[in-house]
Amino acid sequence: MEGHWIGAIGVNTVVITAAMLLVLMTVTFVLFPDPIPQVMIAVELAIAGIGPLLFFPASRTLWSAIDLLMRPLNFGEVDPRFVLVDPDRDRRPKSP
Repeated sequence: MEGHWIGAIGVNTVVITAAMLLVLMTVTFVLFPDPIPQVMIAVELAIAGIGPLLFFPASRTLWSAIDLLMRPLNFGEVDPRFVLVDPDRDRRPKSP
């Protein structure tokens, strides 16, 4: 669908940026009197380099869920092979 790549990249960027900010604040708090810049830079670079690659499949799934919440499926948009119960097809006849 249109926009899924951009949406997944956006979710990925927001989550990884939030993770980097959280780690930066935690490391600063733990090493407060004398923070070591080399350690902080190394940890942040590791998150920035590896995080998006590891989180991308989850960000695609998360974006698909967000998209379905924003734009629910309409009638006829689901392949009939994947519909377990179809109200029109599986309607029981009314008893007399």
